[in-house]
Amino acid sequence: MTEPVESKPKAQNIRKNSIGWMLKTLCHRLDTDMTKALKQLDLSPGQFAILMALMEREGQTQTEIGNKMTMPGYATTRNIDALEKMKIVVRRKDERSRRIYRIHLTDNGRKIAPNLIETVGRINKELLLPLDVLEQKQFKALLLKVLKMD
Repeated sequence: MTEPVESKPKAQNIRKNSIGWMLKTLCHRLDTDMTKALKQLDLSPGQFAILMALMEREGQTQTEIGNKMTMPGYATTRNIDALEKMKIVVRRKDERSRRIYRIHLTDNGRKIAPNLIETVGRINKELLLPLDVLEQKQFKALLLKVLKMD
């Protein structure tokens, strides 16, 4: 059974004015751009997230990193395994607990950090190009307010 024709414009109007749909579309665009840029650095978005967490603070556990990046445990482990294989991070045993490993950047990891910062900066700048400087500040402030991160 097909739906009545008169409801299609209403449904389309609701979707196009939905904050959720707009945010989802914006996130998809950002993910696509980040994935493309990171591919040039031989990194995935998950690996990038882990590296950013370690650039903020080295020596975190896998669980801490996963929680910070809202990444499930299996994905955190898989991404750290790949970064370790690439010699970008290293696992070190915790001094107080033999069951805990702390994740650290290697010298190679520290060398690529400026490229990561440049990449995320460039993509964020491109994302905000349609907005003037004042609108960019307002947009960021509103996002922080909605996310309760002010």
